[in-house]
Amino acid sequence: MTKHYPLFLMALLIGTSALGQTATDYYQLPARQPHAYSRVLARYGGAYTRDRWYVGLTGFVRTDRAQLDNSLGGLIGSNRVIRPGWGLVLGWTARERWTVEAGYTNSPAHSELVIDRGRFPYTYSYTSDNHSFLLRGKYMLLSTSGPWRRSGFWISGGMWLVPGSGASRGDLLMAGYAYRARAGEQIDTLRLTGQTQVSSRPTAIAELGAEYTVRLSNRLDLGLSARKLWGLSSAVDTDLQYRISSQATQYAQLKGAGSGMTYGLTLRYSFALNQKLASVWKSPGSRLAK
Repeated sequence: MTKHYPLFLMALLIGTSALGQTATDYYQLPARQPHAYSRVLARYGGAYTRDRWYVGLTGFVRTDRAQLDNSLGGLIGSNRVIRPGWGLVLGWTARERWTVEAGYTNSPAHSELVIDRGRFPYTYSYTSDNHSFLLRGKYMLLSTSGPWRRSGFWISGGMWLVPGSGASRGDLLMAGYAYRARAGEQIDTLRLTGQTQVSSRPTAIAELGAEYTVRLSNRLDLGLSARKLWGLSSAVDTDLQYRISSQATQYAQLKGAGSGMTYGLTLRYSFALNQKLASVWKSPGSRLAK
């Protein structure tokens, strides 16, 4: 009889612990760890993202050169201009494959006139209006993180619209004299005049680019880009007249269309995500669906 007491006590303990649980406890999933879940989305979120909305801040260096149609016998020329610029974009991405974005860019077209390209030349710089608006489409050409599409190479194409204010950028006047080499006799007066004007009509710039994007977290990504720009019409014009008193007047025009390159960085923040794992739209502060 006494040897049945241990078995009885064990049965009693097991029965007591079983009564302390409901039937649903056996089927209850473990609590979701928010930090671990965020890490999963950060790593594999690209494959589960149906679409997302984002805002981005971009900074870049822009190079462009105005086109000169007459050097006036080597008296004048055009320099390449390198200047920084920045912009803001709002975009929508579908399945981490296609993207459409629109935004604002603060970067004018430049022209730089050089007179007497000798040891000490005179340089005059002009710009179009600073403000422009862009529309761009992008496609992920190659993922460097497999099917998860956390990072990869994108190609893009777009258009900039530059409003025209018609503002004047000022006048130019230079005068000099020419002498006979032997007698020192004054023979001619040299006169160069110019006027620079911003286009009074909107102008457009076409772009084609490549970008490498890296996912920093589930909501942040960083892009490194290089884009080629083609100005479709002139945004800032400098009209020049060169006259030697004993000869006919010569004319030249410097056209700044904005053709060149940009090299930049873009930081994007996704403020709305539609992901298969959560099956809900999430905004900062909202709970993930269980």
